[in-house]
Amino acid sequence: MIKFWFYFIVFVFLAVVGLAIGSANDAKVMFDFLFVQKEIPVASVLVIGVIFGFILGIYSCLLLCLKLWFREKSAKSALNKLKKEVDKLNESKTEKE
Repeated sequence: MIKFWFYFIVFVFLAVVGLAIGSANDAKVMFDFLFVQKEIPVASVLVIGVIFGFILGIYSCLLLCLKLWFREKSAKSALNKLKKEVDKLNESKTEKE
């Protein structure tokens, strides 16, 4: 757990330093995204990229959680079916004896 927090703190520190350095840059770049072409500062492009990456990260995490949730539900139903079969076999075995 300490390793996780160490990496998390280092990542946040690097992200903050990168955003601070990027926001201090007054250079302008031509930003061409789909149908929009505009000359905007590098800091704005950096913010747009971070927001877009955050949204994609949340989306992929939610998809993974949903996938695992469906697997868990199907595994539970399969386990319940197997338990019922075992109970039926045990009942038929005790009736024969």
